[in-house]
Amino acid sequence: MADPLKGKVWPGSNSLVHDGFKMHGSIDAFTDSNEHVQKSKSRLGKKGYLKGVVIDIAYDYLLMKNWEQYTNINVESFISQFYRNSEQEITSYPKEARDFVERIIKYNVLSRYSTFEGLQEAFKHLDNRLSSRILAKETTSGYLPVLESQINAIEIDFNYFFPQLVSHFKSKSGFAIHEHWLK
Repeated sequence: MADPLKGKVWPGSNSLVHDGFKMHGSIDAFTDSNEHVQKSKSRLGKKGYLKGVVIDIAYDYLLMKNWEQYTNINVESFISQFYRNSEQEITSYPKEARDFVERIIKYNVLSRYSTFEGLQEAFKHLDNRLSSRILAKETTSGYLPVLESQINAIEIDFNYFFPQLVSHFKSKSGFAIHEHWLK
């Protein structure tokens, strides 16, 4: 929710929302400065405005692919629990966040990242939302050939990065190890 709301919490939101937005910012900063993420971006070529977005979505796909390696809950249970919790809380969200979460649920976005075909669909959908100025320069779909050819190397980068991200999250979140679905 932090993305559609530009990282700003809404008036009256509870402390969990505030903590979640703060964690989102911390994760973004950690990810942006991580050497393995930078290596993945470089695998897509020297230049490109959308490389970070492409790698972010590719890492979502790779998380789904490697789910059991990093979590204590099966993916279907996690997604169902996320959708149930979201539907219970959604009425308290501002319109932009509510619309965003409703689309995630309606189109089962989280499950779509489990296949490379779903990744392709996500890129096409994202391209439809890009401004004409960006589309004149590049598209996320334009990265698909190089992404497909580099996906094994990018997966190696991801498998170095994700345990570091989990450690970062756990050190910042205050969760005890046994209280969270991440291993």
